[in-house]
Amino acid sequence: MCGIAGLMTPDGAPADPTILDALAASLSHRGPDGGGWHVAGDVGMVHSRLAIIDLETGDQPLHGDGDLTLVANAEIYNYVELRDSLSGVTFTTSSDCETPLPLYRRHDLNYTDHLRGMYAIALYDPVRGRLVLSRDPFGIKPLYYAETAQGLAFASEPRALIAAGLVAAAEHPGARDEVLQLQFSTGRETPLAGVLRVLPGETLVVEGGRIVGRRRFAALPEGSPEEMEEGPALERLDAALEDSVRLHQRADVPYGMFLSGGIDSSALLAMMARVNETPVR
Repeated sequence: MCGIAGLMTPDGAPADPTILDALAASLSHRGPDGGGWHVAGDVGMVHSRLAIIDLETGDQPLHGDGDLTLVANAEIYNYVELRDSLSGVTFTTSSDCETPLPLYRRHDLNYTDHLRGMYAIALYDPVRGRLVLSRDPFGIKPLYYAETAQGLAFASEPRALIAAGLVAAAEHPGARDEVLQLQFSTGRETPLAGVLRVLPGETLVVEGGRIVGRRRFAALPEGSPEEMEEGPALERLDAALEDSVRLHQRADVPYGMFLSGGIDSSALLAMMARVNETPVR
């Protein structure tokens, strides 16, 4: 996991470095492999890195061709295929997290439609004067925000917003009760008053320190109405599972797998053994 956080102030006021420092310090445990800052006028962003792909040149923030800047807590599993499809783009790193930059330039807010992975992304577009916050459709990667007197602040963990003095550590009773009953929040609210979460599959557009637009994924995948025999159906499931497991294993560091004792994790382990040239340990 990595940690991201930042702030967009209202009325073009410069981002306060003491706030950014507090955000970074609170998230340092999420990034043992380094950290970085980007401050430009009314926007400041910080990143704490856990390196998985491109250990040498993948430090963040990442900068696109020209003016775009990005921090991300992400694993973009189809980044190799995306790079191949982005003809004419010169990449400066081998990081999977660099691919959203040219995608945004080509597809604007629809850039997330092309990503296959888990991600929480903050992208700053100074030409349009906007900050774009995006979260993966399943909500695997966390991303929280708060609308404060200092502007719109975001972070991978709510406690970073508290540590930076942007919100108070006060309960939201309704959201607290929901989490105690269901073990998760169904909406934006969290048990902390004033701290909201970016919904799964949602992109927020921030200008002048306030939210001016929201976009969610265009549509959930629809099941195929076609009927097929058990054999062909199992073959298609097997092919899809193999493709997914193959992509998920892209990494420049050793990785492991948790086994729950159920059929699902056992099936994934068996697939890992199939697609790997060396034994799975």
